[in-house]
Amino acid sequence: MNLKRYLGVFAVLAAMSLIAAACGSDPTPTKVPATPTAMAEAATATPVPDKPVTLELIDAFPTVLDISRGTAFFIEEVARLSGGSVTVERVGGPEVTHSLEQFGPTKDGVFDVLVTVGAYHTDFTKLGLAENIRANYLRVADNYGPAVECGIYEALQDIYKPLGVHYVGSIVGGWGARLWTVDPIRTLEDLKGVHFRAATIYQPFLHDYGATSAPLQFSEIYPALEKGVIQAVYWGGAGALAGKWNEVVKYQYPDSLAGGGGLGVIVNQTKWDSMSAAQQKAVSDAVASSSAYQTNQMNEVELNEIAGLTAAGIETIEWTDEMAATWSNDHYDKIIQDFLIDVDPVLGQPMADAIRCVNAKVLADR
Repeated sequence: MNLKRYLGVFAVLAAMSLIAAACGSDPTPTKVPATPTAMAEAATATPVPDKPVTLELIDAFPTVLDISRGTAFFIEEVARLSGGSVTVERVGGPEVTHSLEQFGPTKDGVFDVLVTVGAYHTDFTKLGLAENIRANYLRVADNYGPAVECGIYEALQDIYKPLGVHYVGSIVGGWGARLWTVDPIRTLEDLKGVHFRAATIYQPFLHDYGATSAPLQFSEIYPALEKGVIQAVYWGGAGALAGKWNEVVKYQYPDSLAGGGGLGVIVNQTKWDSMSAAQQKAVSDAVASSSAYQTNQMNEVELNEIAGLTAAGIETIEWTDEMAATWSNDHYDKIIQDFLIDVDPVLGQPMADAIRCVNAKVLADR
């Protein structure tokens, strides 16, 4: 090999060695220690704020009802707890979309948030009735806490997510399902043939007593009573004075007979997923603080309504303890069986257990 050719080969080999060294098996770059100035700048750097979110809310209840104060408080709480990052705008109530027809548009993204009760969308899922069934009628200071502890909301989230929405929680209010009638009801026999305004959830035990029912929304109740279409109202909360039912009913009963549930806050799943973790937490925390507010204000509203109806000439019928216990026990047992366990034993039974857990905790704290 002549010298010129040798030197050429050597040059190629040297070049290959340099490339190999540059592309060695250890790609880890040499770490340069951060300077004190760089570390200080990183520690004091302003975090990037969340992109502001506006949520359009549809409400199952008109603002004339006292329970709607809980929704108004929730809207304010979201803004406060999120530092203005999340704004909730109420775009209307039943006058925009019927209370029983609001779930579909929410899951489809027409509305971002729905404030409602499970009894108003049983055509999508009956298991949502769990929130209505659980006890919240004993006027305790905290009913939201036991629901969280017993896993009510986690179970509801598992049920609602496949439907395209996120169940945040419920604004519980301390009131329950109350009864008003045109004719006196003193025994279960008196219920035979009575046509009720009652949500679908209440059908199992009312129909078992020989009554019938129709799930009218609030604005439809007065004219139905006035025309004799219905003779009784079983309504989950205060509303008789606001609806002027004292003009068309004659009897009330002394206390809530079963839990009325809370105002469920449901968010379109796509919208929920688009929010930051901090924004989601602000909405969830707003439900919890709104529950405390709602319980205090609705306890007072219900007691004032009973007194107001009495002053308006509505007679109070006192039931025996046995009659009241039979009604309440049938309310829970029959509804749990028909709408939870029979519908879906896999999801329904754990939900039933969670409901009874809440009831036990509330009773233990009395």
